[in-house]
Amino acid sequence: MELNRWIVVGMDFSDGAMRALRCTQRLARAMGANVACVHAYEDGPSTPASHDPAPALRKQIEDVVAQSLPPSCELRVDPIVRRGPPWEKLANVATELGAELIVVGADGQRGASNDGFLGTVASRLVSKSPRSVVVVRT
Repeated sequence: MELNRWIVVGMDFSDGAMRALRCTQRLARAMGANVACVHAYEDGPSTPASHDPAPALRKQIEDVVAQSLPPSCELRVDPIVRRGPPWEKLANVATELGAELIVVGADGQRGASNDGFLGTVASRLVSKSPRSVVVVRT
């Protein structure tokens, strides 16, 4: 039986997320792991219930991954889109896949937290995740 190894990377399309993706690609190749590239979103108060941004977001992830990987690279990267708080959804996907690591940028779309060191998502993920978290510095 083949064991699938996974690394989860957070993708909010920010510079921090792009650095995290590049780091994850290197780690995954070295470890022989697959990558789950996860984007989580939260609906605004005026978002219609029928609105589903998941297909467009999944396509955006696929495009970003295609641009960041060399053509000869055979790394498996699965785009995953979830509705809910990003730190929670990244941890959920990591648990579901049995991922060994979660990789995030130090800052992202939400910006730095009050202490100015880590972004909100990275800070909450580091403090609450049941998995090891790698934070890629700015």
